[in-house]
Formats: sequence, C-alpha cells, structure tokens
Amino acid sequence: MKRYNFLFGMTLASCLAAGTAAAAGAEGAAVVDSVESDGAILWRTNAVPSELIGRYLYEKQGEPIIELNADGTGTFQAHGVPAMPIKYWMLSDEKGELVKASGGTKYRYTVVLQYGAGGGGNYPEGSYGTWYWTMDTADNCANILGERFKCG
Repeated sequence: MKRYNFLFGMTLASCLAAGTAAAAGAEGAAVVDSVESDGAILWRTNAVPSELIGRYLYEKQGEPIIELNADGTGTFQAHGVPAMPIKYWMLSDEKGELVKASGGTKYRYTVVLQYGAGGGGNYPEGSYGTWYWTMDTADNCANILGERFKCG
C-alpha cells in the first residue's frame, strides 16, 4: 500500500497512531467508507468540521477558487480553466475518526475529493485526489494546496 506524507513529515500510519479528532457539529450519523486512489485505500467520512466550509481565494485575492459547501459538494478551479464540480469527504480511520496532524499554531486535515465533469486530462471526471487543509491559528487563516486561503 502506498504511504502518504502528512504535516511535519508524518505518514498516514503515524498520524493514525498519534491520534485523531472527531468532527465538530456533524449532524446525524457519519458515513464511513473507503475508496482506492493511486493504489492506496483511503478511508473517508462525510463528517466535515465546520471550519472547512467556505470559499478559498488564490493568494487571498481571487481566482482560481475552491468552494466547499456543507453538503459535501463544491467547486475547484485549476489555473486558467473554468471551475468544475467536486464531491468531498475527510480522511479518517476505519471508525470514522478524522486524521489530524498538529504542531505549534497549525493543524491539518486531509480532504478526499472526487472530480466532476470539466476537469480534462489532469482531473478526469470520477477520479479521486487528496488535498491538505491547514489552519494557522496565529493568523486565523486556513489554506488548501498552500495557495487558496480563507481567513477570519
């Protein structure tokens, strides 16, 4: 099985061993299942922390954007192309506990997403990917892909 690196050089196995965090504000029973991406099994849950929801702007200014809705849908805009629909979940363990890495003023979750129509060769419809979502509590800004920000 392929191993993924997380915040501060941690692997998936070490993140799971170090502990996980339950999703805040999830309504109803969370759904947990797994998907295969690049030869690795990814456990995912629809229990999404409320702080992830919102619009993320490139370099805090504008396009390309990422939008994450509370219902697990959203949009992703790659550089130079129109936005495409996505579905997303949170990386979890088999029990649905979110994988969370933290250190200093930062903590990180991993978003598991499925690309919708319009992505072309780099983002084929129906394929899966992962993004890091990182919150820096020092400046109250969250980022995805290290370049799309939501602050405040």
